[in-house]
Amino acid sequence: MRVRYMIVQAVLVLPLWIYLYFYFRRMAVLLIGHRHKAFGRLTAVILSAAAALPAANIWGMWALVVLHIAGTAAAVDLARLILVKVFHIKSRRGHILYCSGLIPILLTVLILSYGYVNMQHVTETGYTIVTGKELREEGYTAAFLSDLHFGTTMDKDTLSVYCGRIGENRPDFVILGGDIVDERTNLEQVREAFETLAQIPAPLGIYYVYGNHDKGRYAADCGYTEEQLREAVAGTGIRILEDETVELNRELTLTGRADRSDAYYTGIVRIGAGALLEGESGEGFHILADHQPNSLKDNALAGYDLMLSGHTHAGQIWPVGLLTELFGRDTRNYGYERIGGMDLIVSSGIAGWGYPFRTGKHCEYVIVRIRTGEEMQQ
Repeated sequence: MRVRYMIVQAVLVLPLWIYLYFYFRRMAVLLIGHRHKAFGRLTAVILSAAAALPAANIWGMWALVVLHIAGTAAAVDLARLILVKVFHIKSRRGHILYCSGLIPILLTVLILSYGYVNMQHVTETGYTIVTGKELREEGYTAAFLSDLHFGTTMDKDTLSVYCGRIGENRPDFVILGGDIVDERTNLEQVREAFETLAQIPAPLGIYYVYGNHDKGRYAADCGYTEEQLREAVAGTGIRILEDETVELNRELTLTGRADRSDAYYTGIVRIGAGALLEGESGEGFHILADHQPNSLKDNALAGYDLMLSGHTHAGQIWPVGLLTELFGRDTRNYGYERIGGMDLIVSSGIAGWGYPFRTGKHCEYVIVRIRTGEEMQQ
């Protein structure tokens, strides 16, 4: 795992360093002229190294900033190439502005400013699932909330506001879809997060499935242990589901999966989702909560009616979401889809991981209304 990560770092940093060298070299030539080429090149080497090497930590804030500058600079290069070579538009002022390197920096400031504001704005997304199975006349309302990563962008007071808004929908039950906390959350924040979430009124209960970050396995110095996490959750009355099916009532079941990342750490491959429905009636409406949206066709064939997932953050930082859609196999990035006889909803999450920025999609909590009807629709 460590070797793979180092390879990724090298693949990323070397071309980034080379590209930034030419970016800073243009700036140096503009400022000190062509007479001091050697000094300009040395300056470009030092500045590009100072920018690119720390970006080897691809999960750090500096990497986010530098990659945005490099990406927007590449877009500016392409635009300039088209203007000069295709449309034969040349301007001395334009050339000076291009060499100054200011456009990519200004664009990065604008993009990340938007991303910061966007991360602070949480929307309510509603879906209506119509099933042919017999349910009570008024149906059911479920609230689904995932990827809080508590402490990254949201404190207790802010979370309380959104919990109040969720409660206004009068959900019959609440599902916490994983990554509610992560390796950067301390123990006090863990307790605050679940104590706050437990205040949402839910007659049929609040249920929680782990995500790949909740147990803090990505950091050697996580601020809490798995046992402390479990105790903090249990102390609020929230029920943890790890490869377990519970009957919410005679009409509904909820299956919560252990996160698929557990197999890497424990060596135990989780059982098939179908096995968790053994003994359950086909007449009931079966809901599956799995942090990561995978094994979609298998879950549909197993007999689940609705699957709820998070994990993807809908990309969070553009264009990650596009890459997920292009290269992801048997997964989805965001939204609703009908797969076989199963409805799938993938949430972008109520917050985000790592950075206080979101330039891909929006933050949300999801309200799902389940009704009986003749046709299946979103």
